Amino acid sequence: MNPFASPTDSLADLVEGLRDDIVRRWVARVGASFDDAPAAFHERLQGLHRLVDALVLILRQGVEEDWALEPARVEGRELGRKRFHSGGRVETLVEEYGLLREVLLETLEPTHRPLGSTAMRALWRALDGSLTEAVVHYIHEHEQTLRMRERRLQTILDHAPAAVYAKDAHGRYLFINRPFEVISGHQRQAVLGHSDLELFPRETAERFLENDRQVLAARKSLVFDELVPQPDGLHVYHTLKFPLPTVEGEDAWAVCGVSMDITATRVLRRELDEAREQLHRVLTQLPVVLWAFDAQGMITLFEGEGVKTVQSPSEVRRGSSVYELFRDRRDVVELIHRALAGESLSAELFLFGVWFEVRFLPVSGPDGRVVGVSGVSLDITERRRAEQELRTSETRYRLATLATRDLIWDWDLLTNEIDWSELSAHILRLDASRGLPRMNLTWWMESLHPEDRERVTRGLREAIQSPEGHWQAAYRIRRGDGTWAFIEDRGRVVKDLRGQPVRMVGAMQDVTGRHEAEMEARRRAEFEQLLIGIVGHDLRNPISAITMAATVLARREDADPRDQKAVARILASAERAHRMLRDVLDFTQARLGGGIPMSPRGVDLMELVRQVMDEVQQAHPDRRLEVDHRGDAHVSCDPDRLAQVITNLVNNALAYGEAGCPVRVRLRGQQEGVTLAVNNQGRPIPRALMPHLFEPLKRAEVSEGSRLAHGLGLGLFIVKHIVDAHGGRLRVRSTEQDGTTFLVHLPRHSPLEGRG
Repeated sequence: MNPFASPTDSLADLVEGLRDDIVRRWVARVGASFDDAPAAFHERLQGLHRLVDALVLILRQGVEEDWALEPARVEGRELGRKRFHSGGRVETLVEEYGLLREVLLETLEPTHRPLGSTAMRALWRALDGSLTEAVVHYIHEHEQTLRMRERRLQTILDHAPAAVYAKDAHGRYLFINRPFEVISGHQRQAVLGHSDLELFPRETAERFLENDRQVLAARKSLVFDELVPQPDGLHVYHTLKFPLPTVEGEDAWAVCGVSMDITATRVLRRELDEAREQLHRVLTQLPVVLWAFDAQGMITLFEGEGVKTVQSPSEVRRGSSVYELFRDRRDVVELIHRALAGESLSAELFLFGVWFEVRFLPVSGPDGRVVGVSGVSLDITERRRAEQELRTSETRYRLATLATRDLIWDWDLLTNEIDWSELSAHILRLDASRGLPRMNLTWWMESLHPEDRERVTRGLREAIQSPEGHWQAAYRIRRGDGTWAFIEDRGRVVKDLRGQPVRMVGAMQDVTGRHEAEMEARRRAEFEQLLIGIVGHDLRNPISAITMAATVLARREDADPRDQKAVARILASAERAHRMLRDVLDFTQARLGGGIPMSPRGVDLMELVRQVMDEVQQAHPDRRLEVDHRGDAHVSCDPDRLAQVITNLVNNALAYGEAGCPVRVRLRGQQEGVTLAVNNQGRPIPRALMPHLFEPLKRAEVSEGSRLAHGLGLGLFIVKHIVDAHGGRLRVRSTEQDGTTFLVHLPRHSPLEGRG
């Protein structure tokens, strides 16, 4: 039941009763434009029926508010949208609404029924509202389509293989596509509104502007080859430029251009020419065999340079049967049958002592039946050998990656995917029972120790951006079992032809064991240094007390001679203990404390030698010491340390020399420095000991009858350390005839000067 029912003879009832007549008259009026397909024609009629029904509904409601007109507007929107998508014009749509208005008047007029002004006004308002909505939605759809087409056009132009652009008469850019951004090296926002002089080198920009002027002057399309500098060198662009005239046909207001990079085309053309030349060489010089046989297997063609490589070419000639030639080769006969059956195929075959890549090409007659087979055979003996060597090389590489302790990785910078060598699961202790995790860049960064992550990430980023592309770092990474491994990693960036980084290849080494050993050695060294310091400090005091007490006893005039000898032995032992303690402390300082402290000053080395020799002579009155001096012996040195060198060398000579032979000390002053030589006679130093003579805790056997060598084996080590600190050289010669000679050469000016 209609809640808006009207009295009899209302305008709504009248329009509803005359609906079919209205539609018929309307179709008669616009019939000339109904060239649509049946489906489209039916759709238009359905739309008209719905519109008339909407008008009837509005008339039945009998209200004039805008909301009451919504049914007609809805139909108008749908008609406008569908008419646009069906390809109709908006003018036709307006005309059809006008014809509907005329048809309504024509249909209602013969009824001679009084029509109220309110109802008629509502009818025309509904019709106008529907028309308005139809036009608005038609235009809306049109604008949407235009915007979509503009976006599609921009997308198409951005993906075009050429740069497309437009400039106004003053040379300012109005439009560019993405390839132009690549050519200019600037983003679109930085190009629009700017001229060539602001974007390109002056010479290039002036050439562009001159070409633009020629196009504007000629008022027609012109073609140019334009050179544009690029990061990898000059590129050649084949450019078509044409003017855009004004609507009135006056002077052009813009220049459009399409520029295509033909650098590669020219290269390809050159390569094509080279390929043609190469093909000519292949057919005339390279080991290629051209051949053919008919449907019965009789050879009709066999020639080419490759024939010379065949071991028995006389067996293959025109008129021979391929079945007879290959009667013992079932694989070849099968290929022949397949080719004669119409199959194109290729195979690698060992024929007549040569490896060939053989291509079978069936030849069909006018009726489609195979009348023969032709083909080409290329000598691939060398290629097969190279492939075998490549397989061998790949096997060696794989075995090398398995044998080395390094974990090899290959990082694709474009996809952030990383390929790891086979040792990754073992070195990183990954559980491979359920498959390895996806070991990409994200996994790598998450596995780094939090304290190392930022440093490693920054180093990788700087290496990728640097011209050299080298990277090296030490860091910690979490293993699959949750423990931390200490890693030393190094890599190198691989760049493409444009200089853009595309890959990074590196080698990762697990140095956890070495790191732990170094930490243990450092802890041990710190403990040894502490222990030696404590021992040195605690032993120095009792030794000093023994020395002082023995000295007091030695000065007593009423002492018994036997007591004096005992006191002398005590003093000698205390002095030896003091030297041993000093050697231990010096050794510790040299090995653990950064070097023995030195205080250089100007010294007459001859006076220092005489002083030391007097002290040694008093300690060994039964031995003969000789000193020989020539030249200027003034040097810059630490006299106490040099006295220690002389004392150690002389005592060493006394300990290992013949008791009846003298120890000779020779001092020679030269222009560049001073040479000190200490010589003793006796058995030579064993040849096996010579390379280790200056290492700590190394001692030779003591001469028979000598009781002097009771040191710790640190003397020569300390001597070399002191000589090296003074910038000197220490050498030794030892023979049966000349004995053993230690040579110390000291420069006039020590490198220790100026260190304070």
